[in-house]
Amino acid sequence: MIDYEKLLEFEESLRTSSPPDSSVLLYNLELKIDSLRYGDEDDNETCSVTEFTDASLDKLFEEYDFTKDEFTTCSKCGRTLINADLLQSCCTAYIERKSNINSNLERSYWLSFVNSPTTTINTLPNYTQFLCLRQGIPNQIRSTIWQKLLLLNHTSIPQTTKLIFRNFQHSYSAEISVQISKDLNRTFPTVNFFRSQEAIDGLLTILNVYANYDAELGYCQGLLFLVGVLYYQFKGDAEMTLHALITIMESETELHDIFTTSSMCSTLNKWYGEFLYILKETDEKLYDHLTGFVELQSFLFQWWLSFISSHSPDLSIVNKVMDFCMLEGWKVGLFKISLGLLVSNKPILMTLDKGDEEVIYQHLLNESKWGNVINDLDLFFGDLLMSWDDKLFLCQKQIASDADSPSLESHPIINKFVQLSLHIGSLRARSRARSGSSASSSSGRTNSGASNQSSTSVFSHNAASNTRNTEVESLYSEISEAGSDNAKSFTDTKSFTDYLKLPLLTGRLSSDSTSAQNQELKTENETLKALLKRSYGQLEDNDANKDLREQILAAIEA
Repeated sequence: MIDYEKLLEFEESLRTSSPPDSSVLLYNLELKIDSLRYGDEDDNETCSVTEFTDASLDKLFEEYDFTKDEFTTCSKCGRTLINADLLQSCCTAYIERKSNINSNLERSYWLSFVNSPTTTINTLPNYTQFLCLRQGIPNQIRSTIWQKLLLLNHTSIPQTTKLIFRNFQHSYSAEISVQISKDLNRTFPTVNFFRSQEAIDGLLTILNVYANYDAELGYCQGLLFLVGVLYYQFKGDAEMTLHALITIMESETELHDIFTTSSMCSTLNKWYGEFLYILKETDEKLYDHLTGFVELQSFLFQWWLSFISSHSPDLSIVNKVMDFCMLEGWKVGLFKISLGLLVSNKPILMTLDKGDEEVIYQHLLNESKWGNVINDLDLFFGDLLMSWDDKLFLCQKQIASDADSPSLESHPIINKFVQLSLHIGSLRARSRARSGSSASSSSGRTNSGASNQSSTSVFSHNAASNTRNTEVESLYSEISEAGSDNAKSFTDTKSFTDYLKLPLLTGRLSSDSTSAQNQELKTENETLKALLKRSYGQLEDNDANKDLREQILAAIEA
């Protein structure tokens, strides 16, 4: 049972007590939505939807075995947990502590997330950061959460991915296949999973299919650091792993370009210039010191091309890196982690000077760069990396500053209602558009071509204007994109009462609905009602608010 009231109360307490900036998180979600919007939306209409329940969550925790997860280690001693005979008291305590969900509130969040990831992240961005980044995604549900982050509101792997997987298993490049085979044993040499013939064959197939599908990129050694972890977490599901790779590369074209021969140098140099700017803004003293005698490209390029997963002293670091990049975006994630490593190593780096360049390169290119970070990964990924202003990592034109916020800012719950109301309007418009015309299905990069054009670079200066209204407009604009005749352009003159005219769902939605569309709308309907109840309670009972309170009450009872 999802307690929406409690979730919203805690979200509000997080926002008001020590408000983190969730601009990067929400921007990355928008990129994912843009990328997947052009997929097989008709798949969701015919696919049976099974609601994720308390029993489903309990089953995932019961079936998980710490001693069989090679990417999980004790948070205190760093030991792998796969050998029960070598476990120390701290390892046993860690397993016991991580074997259950901490609270009913957390349970409600995970249930809400799995049933409707986009609504949950949009409505609870602060709690999303708190659980997924500060506390960390539980090992038991990491695979499920990753799949939801990559599929969003798709209920299964899109048909286009399945077609690609089947139809591109032919005419492999002999040169590429040989190189992939060589690299398989170099990526995670200590993990037994990758030594099995089944895993080797699966990874060979995935990477060869992708090389055939994306002829521009083909294959680059660093991809194995990503694909290997995805394949491991998805328990050898080759189709899901291929879908994840395609989605990641097509939602962030610059990440794709750093692995593509023709664009690798120019894109890496672009990233380098942007990273130097961020480093200088964050710690000018460290920037001046390092740039005075060190070629930062020597280690930064290797970090980025290996997803900062090579030479990790603790494989749980790899999980954390992937968690962070899944939520914050791959470019921003790699930048933040790289910056965090330099800042964490500052005491050592500042003692070295000209003539010590080789010492710095050796230190930052092996596992010693993680230093004391491994003693508290939650502190590093959840506190240090979340402490910087997101405006450093996103163009200011893509962020709505508080100074430009409309008057609704004084009522955050009402502001959330506006966004969710608009989102429901877009869902209805898309549903009408689909019913009026047959959905076309095309494979490969053709499907996401529009996405690649519309998804601007993380540092693009051609993004939306710097107002909170533009964020809301991005939701509302889906209506016109869906081709609805009833879609109206968003204008700054719309008042909150105008949005109340976007009704809650009043039609009958059966609890055993088999429609993915209905399941998502049901979840959003419950969330909206909870939001309305809270906004009603926050408005003072006076003449000025009388009409507004009556309209909210009518919407709740509808």
